[in-house]
Amino acid sequence: MEILKKKINRYSLGVWIAFLALILICFAWIMQIISLVDWERAIEIGVQDNSFTGNVTERAMADVERGVAVADILWALPLTIIAFIGLLREKFIGFIAAMMTFAICVYFPLFYIFRGSTNIDIVLVVTLLWAVPSLIGIFGLWTNRTNYVT
Repeated sequence: MEILKKKINRYSLGVWIAFLALILICFAWIMQIISLVDWERAIEIGVQDNSFTGNVTERAMADVERGVAVADILWALPLTIIAFIGLLREKFIGFIAAMMTFAICVYFPLFYIFRGSTNIDIVLVVTLLWAVPSLIGIFGLWTNRTNYVT
């Protein structure tokens, strides 16, 4: 789509959309940091389910959630930072890191949807704030890939 190649100041519209998606994605990583620092607070503000009080299966899922939070902080957050800086500098590594970050942010909403989460608010938030912008970001960057691979 030619509209995504339209230059707005230094970057094209598709790249600006990718920047916006990366900023929204940073909110996910902030929520994961809150979850690791103070799980009870994360439950209070609604970024995690109260899974520790249930049966063995629910406690196991809580351990899965904690593991995902650790993985996000160790892998996805640095990857997002690399993506943002790399795209700003118009480097190939930024393009690749952004695509990887977007793939993660399409995957984890699918995880919530298909695991049968009873908290529809979380499913809507992760879908609207991360999956949809990530898909648009992928399309925007792919349309402008020649800015990063030449």
